[in-house]
Amino acid sequence: MDYWSRLYEFRKQKAMSQEEVSTGLGVSRQSISLWETNQASPSMDNLIALAKLFKVSLDVLVGLDNISIKSNIHNDKPEYKITYEENKSTVYRRDYAYINTTNELLLLSITVFLYLMALLLMIRAPKLNLDVARIVMVISFSSIIVGTLIYPLHVYTNIKKKLSNKNQYKIQFYKSHLIYTISNAQEEMIDYKLINYYIDKKDYIVIYVIRGNRIYVPKHDILELDNFLSDRIERRTRKKPLDFYKM
Repeated sequence: MDYWSRLYEFRKQKAMSQEEVSTGLGVSRQSISLWETNQASPSMDNLIALAKLFKVSLDVLVGLDNISIKSNIHNDKPEYKITYEENKSTVYRRDYAYINTTNELLLLSITVFLYLMALLLMIRAPKLNLDVARIVMVISFSSIIVGTLIYPLHVYTNIKKKLSNKNQYKIQFYKSHLIYTISNAQEEMIDYKLINYYIDKKDYIVIYVIRGNRIYVPKHDILELDNFLSDRIERRTRKKPLDFYKM
């Protein structure tokens, strides 16, 4: 692969110095110099970061695609285009209708533990003297209350935090890639080859990007999107086991 020469060409095309590129990636300027002169090779994480920085696909960056680096991805018309704004309903359905993260799984485990502890204490209480039994029952009811409220409070605080950002999402689907933008942040171009799989849920299509964030696509606007994606990405009915490392 001649990515070392492509790194130099992309950097010059973007009018960026080696120092600016190194700052964007969080590496030393010497590393950029070594990559461009083929004296060292960037890791896969750094290659993906470079592709995002230069707004090109990973294939183009490493020379696996014949597309010219001077091509403009915006010359093509997107097959599908979705724009939506976060509100209380969309945040809940998107992020909390299912157990999606290790934190939520941990909270569920804590809730089950508190319920089980309360049940065991209630079973044990009749065998204790009256004063101790009262204390045990207070602890039992307290455990039930905490277990009942812990997840709703987690959801409420996170929804409130997300709504304060007032994010707007824009997703454009092209034949070979998609472009993902949150509010006024930099556009992120993602080649379909960098997507692991997607899941078709009731309200959303959830796209799992390799070493990236999940992308949520509302289904109510585009009914044909599932067929479009299934021709390019693996379609699954549920999340892969032990898939929390992507979160």
